[in-house]
Amino acid sequence: MTRLYQGKTMAAGISETALDGPFGVELGGVDFCRPLEDTETSAIADAFHRHQALLFRAPGLGPREFLQFVRQFGEPDASAPQHEPVDVDGFTGLRLVSNIQEAGKPKGQFGHDEMGWHQDRWTDAAPPPATILYGVEIPRVGGATAIANLCDAYDALPEALRRRVEGRTIHFPLMVRDPGNTLAGADIHDEALFRIVPLVQTHAVTGRRFLFLGARRILSYIDTSPRVSGLDPQAGSALLDEIYAHISSPAFEYRHRWRVGDLLLWDNRCCAHRREAFDNAERRLLYAMPLVSSEVLWAPKGQPLAA
Repeated sequence: MTRLYQGKTMAAGISETALDGPFGVELGGVDFCRPLEDTETSAIADAFHRHQALLFRAPGLGPREFLQFVRQFGEPDASAPQHEPVDVDGFTGLRLVSNIQEAGKPKGQFGHDEMGWHQDRWTDAAPPPATILYGVEIPRVGGATAIANLCDAYDALPEALRRRVEGRTIHFPLMVRDPGNTLAGADIHDEALFRIVPLVQTHAVTGRRFLFLGARRILSYIDTSPRVSGLDPQAGSALLDEIYAHISSPAFEYRHRWRVGDLLLWDNRCCAHRREAFDNAERRLLYAMPLVSSEVLWAPKGQPLAA
């Protein structure tokens, strides 16, 4: 397996423990009651690049403490969430991923159904370099978050499949929901209608190659129907079926079973994630925050993905 990024020694006091999966580590010894020292921030960023997914045990964080931690790694997404905003010292972009209803209104977004593989804000010119989730209320059964390492998945592509994906671009409709199928005959090279990026990309920090899949069948009622260059819609869909079947192997997946106080941070550009369904009678609440830019973890705001 290709390992171009060698990394550094962890900062004193921070420990690494392998997660129960093919990649990712739990970092211990991080004090959430004070700002991180530069050596600690650097060590966490280094672990992020070596392992792609990081778990912290941080019970008792409120929205303010969560955002204070997030901001040490980059700029949080300040766009309006799909629910009643939470004001955290004037910042209203905090996402609540929840099925909870309060006074007949949803407290958060995305409910309780299964969510398919996706990368957050996949149609952005520069998608978030990282996504962070924090467990506040957790159901007794279900609701796990799975993360697929798309670097490892690329490394393990069968040669015949690798030849079919190399050099192609993937075209994501900017209209995520198209129930009338209005894009059926659209020119997939029209950048006013599609975000066009290489299907295989190179990580700007580690140099590793990875598959960029964005999103497809996020929920049972949403299929974003991305197109693939050089293929008609049916052939492109068949190729994506093969790729998704490949990345869904346990060999590339870390499945996180939540506990209250878990903070999960992963590379949103070279990892995809999904959510398992859970009983809607149970309560689930996570704080969620994509970073729209990070000079600590990736590149300055607005820099496009490396081809």
